Amino acid sequence: MPSRFLRGALAAAALFCGAASARDAIFEPLFLVTKVVGEVRIEKPNGATDVVRKDHAYPYGSRLVVPSQVTEEEAKAAAAAGAKPEEPQVFVRFARDFTFRIGPGSDVRILDETTGEGDEAQELRVLDLALGTIDTRITAAVKKTGGTLDEKVEKNLSAAIVRTPVAECTRLAERNKIQVERDPETPGYYNCFFESTGGWMEIHGPQFDLDRLKKATRVRIGGNQDFTSITPESGEFTGTFEKGADNNEKVFFRTRCVAKIWRRHAQVGGRLVVAVMVSYPDGQRRTYQYLEGQTGVDAGAGATTKIDGGGEEPPEWQPGSDEGTGDDWGGDSGDSGDSGDDWGDSGGDSDFGDWSF
Repeated sequence: MPSRFLRGALAAAALFCGAASARDAIFEPLFLVTKVVGEVRIEKPNGATDVVRKDHAYPYGSRLVVPSQVTEEEAKAAAAAGAKPEEPQVFVRFARDFTFRIGPGSDVRILDETTGEGDEAQELRVLDLALGTIDTRITAAVKKTGGTLDEKVEKNLSAAIVRTPVAECTRLAERNKIQVERDPETPGYYNCFFESTGGWMEIHGPQFDLDRLKKATRVRIGGNQDFTSITPESGEFTGTFEKGADNNEKVFFRTRCVAKIWRRHAQVGGRLVVAVMVSYPDGQRRTYQYLEGQTGVDAGAGATTKIDGGGEEPPEWQPGSDEGTGDDWGGDSGDSGDSGDDWGDSGGDSDFGDWSF
């Protein structure tokens, strides 16, 4: 049996190792509420619900629901004090350098996840935003100097994610704003706004990536699982779009440049069929489509279209035919699935033409 001294030494060593591990971690084991306005509700992972309180710590996996406006009692109390009532909100902190403001009318679940394995494993904190607004307040160092601290900088950039119904934001730095709204006319359709107010972020969605959005850049992404529309509202940035087995397509976005992605699973074979259209401010239109994992097919080469939908439409084209493209899918025609249907725009703006599969 180990001596009392040996048992004490082992306990001290275990405590030291635990402390060292805690120092290496980016985030605290619980998230802390540093400010709360209004009756913000929390649903904990065990299903218990409560009212969120300032300076309280809560477990990851919890869902926060922020009211859209202050109650009548809160408004009267503010008026009695001669002040204007603040809008409902809650500030949550994952670590000293990672604070997020969750705005009125928000519904967000705060998750802890891990990416990679072994020595490559990294802890993540994810704000899964179903509705409402999140403002980032990240002060972690992001400037790389080529020294030994670069690895820590890279971990800081990759550690926090804001996830929305249409895309997720990564490599968040300093101040950004992400907003999610439901489309009032189309069930299951969302309008999401991504704005870099004083920092930068990257955006990743199905079949597309948007490179760093710098200060004063704002983009609107609308859609659902079948359709995505990407519209820059200010600033300039570069996007990358998948093209099946081919090299990715690069797109330089500026004002009045719009990209749209249609998705459908083929009725025969179940393969994902993707069609992409990019409209440029000068009226040029770039269109192509592909079956998942196969070579893409360009269509409408040289056709131009005005942004308002006027002008020449891309030619009607059927996979497997050589009319207009001189190419086919290069695979089993049975995988192309349903034919004779038009590609509709789930957002209600169907100017893509007749793309049948």
